[in-house]
Amino acid sequence: MLVNLPLVAVGPLVDWLGRRADHKAQLKATDELSESSVDLLSDIGVSRDAIETTRWRSAGGRNSPAT
Repeated sequence: MLVNLPLVAVGPLVDWLGRRADHKAQLKATDELSESSVDLLSDIGVSRDAIETTRWRSAGGRNSPAT
C-alpha cells in the first residue's frame, strides 16, 4: 500500500537535509583551511585563530572546552 505524505511533512525534512549538507560542507572547508600553511592563510587574509573560532562556533559547543 502506497502512502502519500503531505508536503507539509516532507518540506521541512527537505529543508533540514539541505541545511545539513551545507553545514557539513562548511565544516569540511574549515578543516581543510585549518591544515593550510601560514603563508597561504596570510595571502587570503585569514588568521588561524579566526578559523579555530569559527570551528568551535559551528560545532555548536559540542567540542568546546568546559567553562
